[in-house]
Amino acid sequence: METKVMDNDDSVEVDLLQIFRVIMTRIWVILLSGILTGIIALVITQTLITPMYTSSVKLYVISRQSDQTTTLSDIQSSTQLVKDYKVLVTSLPVVDQVITDLGLNIDNNDLINKIECTIETDSRVLAITVTDADPVQAKHIADDLADVFSSRITQIMKIDSVNVIEYGSVAESPASPNVKKNVAIGLLIGILLSTSIIVIKFIVDDTIKTSEDVERYLGISTLSLIPLTREEYNGKKSKRKRRLRR
Repeated sequence: METKVMDNDDSVEVDLLQIFRVIMTRIWVILLSGILTGIIALVITQTLITPMYTSSVKLYVISRQSDQTTTLSDIQSSTQLVKDYKVLVTSLPVVDQVITDLGLNIDNNDLINKIECTIETDSRVLAITVTDADPVQAKHIADDLADVFSSRITQIMKIDSVNVIEYGSVAESPASPNVKKNVAIGLLIGILLSTSIIVIKFIVDDTIKTSEDVERYLGISTLSLIPLTREEYNGKKSKRKRRLRR
């Protein structure tokens, strides 16, 4: 049993070494495949995927129990209410008003999908981010959304006011797609795919090629070797010139 285990371990070690050698002999194929898939990913990213731009506005909301001072209770209450504000930003009255103000040719669901609301960590600051294929339109939507929301929230929540900390800006570069990331992913996919194909072809190939294979798999020793031409080794008939006899 111990001998068999050792033999099995040895055979596995040899197989792994052979796989590594096969991969190294085909390394140019693997690299070429990675480069080709990277180029394909670059072309798809730049030609088929529409660049998207983002613009963000930041709002500061606080309700006061007293007209003169802001108490600790006011701050705690505002922190809890910010979660409600995230829902109100994408409410139909707010979204429909923005569509009307800017004359957008989209329905409210499409506009809602463009809006993302986040709360700054440990603060009462609400950030509204708008994503659009047009960077200028993304800014206009974000700015008008902040103004409409500020007006609506004071009526609905009966609070003093919503202060806009900063309005949106026109993005100079797209937020997506990430060209470098997509090319890197394409390069990696090409390398992994070509390597997998090479390894699988090697594993399923059970033909005997060397005298070592004969001894390993058949358990017999070879007495001699017959040299083959390149054509015979590749399974082709050897072409020889025949002399014509008169």
